[in-house]
Amino acid sequence: MLSNADLEHLLESDGDGLEAPGSKQEEASKDADAEESRCKEEAASEVVLCDGAVRNTLRRRAAAQGSRIGDGCIIAYRTAEGQPLSEVEVGAAALPWALEITARRVQVGDVVDVVGIGEHALADEESAPSEGSDLERRWRFEIATVRGNQHDKFRMSVDERIDMASRLRERGNAMLKRGRLQRAADYYERGSSLMDVIEAEDMGGMGGMDGMGGMDGMGGMGNMAGKGGGKKDEKAVANNKRIRECQKPILLNWALVLMKRSCWQEAERKCAEVILDIDGCCVKALFRRGQCQVQLGNLEEAKKDLLKARDLDDSIASDVEKELAKLKRQQKVLDRRDRGWAQKALEQGLADARSAASTGREKPEENTDDGIECSVKDSAPVVHQCVFLLLRCSRRSRAQF
Repeated sequence: MLSNADLEHLLESDGDGLEAPGSKQEEASKDADAEESRCKEEAASEVVLCDGAVRNTLRRRAAAQGSRIGDGCIIAYRTAEGQPLSEVEVGAAALPWALEITARRVQVGDVVDVVGIGEHALADEESAPSEGSDLERRWRFEIATVRGNQHDKFRMSVDERIDMASRLRERGNAMLKRGRLQRAADYYERGSSLMDVIEAEDMGGMGGMDGMGGMDGMGGMGNMAGKGGGKKDEKAVANNKRIRECQKPILLNWALVLMKRSCWQEAERKCAEVILDIDGCCVKALFRRGQCQVQLGNLEEAKKDLLKARDLDDSIASDVEKELAKLKRQQKVLDRRDRGWAQKALEQGLADARSAASTGREKPEENTDDGIECSVKDSAPVVHQCVFLLLRCSRRSRAQF
């Protein structure tokens, strides 16, 4: 029980030692309101995916952290409030593409507003939107439950990976036939990614020092496996061969889709993967890389690829000639640009020479060579010589084509 002195002391301290009734509840309520406000602010933030073709706005976050969702998982979902649940496998053909992309990045219990534009608004059985169409669809996407495990290429067998990659390639082919170029490229990319894990072929053992290639450089180290020193795992060699054989048509079709979308640099890289890593004499890869090189302006490289493809398969000679004709036209355009530049350089050089002659003395050049003595004489002969060499090179390059 408080004494009178203690009571007076407490009263004089402006209530610092006492807590007003209900203050704890008020503070807790304020914290809850702040947390709710923060969650609403976080939930309302929009995430833009696929160059703006898919937009996600989180409306409600799950109360607890859920398991990760990926291809192979079975989800129960709804696309409108109060709608009955439907089940589908993530990565299969049933979901609209925008919902498939969203499913891979949310968790069970999340509620997300999803916007899909163009091809991303469609499921696989739907045709591509007409040219210039601004197709847009919206969903209130909620995943209620998930079961099963997502596919993990590092735990899958070679047979499983090849089977799945082949199915993805077939889906991509179907999309390509229907004009769904973006969706086709997505399937080819997913199929190709399953093939980038190969098995170790070398079982170990140096077998001798011949593979070292001496101590004066590293060039011989790359031949260690190929000089018979290390024993090969025949099963791994066979599996890797099957993986490359599966990868080859996927990359070729992926390159074709990219070419149809005028993504020439990316298409060239896919063809190069085939040529450098799988089959250096693949006619399709050489021909398509040549086509890409023409579009990229790499005319000398294009010519080499096209002629090699024709030498390997003379049945494509007419197609090669068409591409070579494009190459010649592009070379003429480049030659005209070179001649125009050379003419301007010549005119400028003559003007500078005449100007220097009219003054009766050479114009000193600003010294920026940090103590190195340098003087500039009449530039006209030098310009004449440079222009002559440029035109000569231009005529030579034109003659080559």
